[in-house]
Amino acid sequence: MGKIPSVVASYLQLPDVACYTGHCLRRSSATLLADAGVDITTIKRHAGWKSTTVAEGYVENSIENKTKIANQVLVGTTTSAITKTVN
Repeated sequence: MGKIPSVVASYLQLPDVACYTGHCLRRSSATLLADAGVDITTIKRHAGWKSTTVAEGYVENSIENKTKIANQVLVGTTTSAITKTVN
C-alpha cells in the first residue's frame, strides 16, 4: 500500500510524485468519506482504526464539510423558528 499512491501519481503525471504516500491516501479518503456524510464508525472500519480519536485526526476540516455542517445548523435553526411561530 505504501507505494501505490506514488505509482498512481506517476501514472497521472502529477508533480512531486514522492509526496504522494499511503498516509496521504488515508487522510484524503477519510476526509472524502466524512464530506459525503459517512459516520465515524464506518470511516474507522474502512481504514482499520479502533480509536475514534485517531480516525477524527485523519479527517481534515474541508470547506465542503464546514459548509455542509453550517447548512445543517441553519436548516435546524430555521425549522425550529418555524415550529415556534406555528405553535
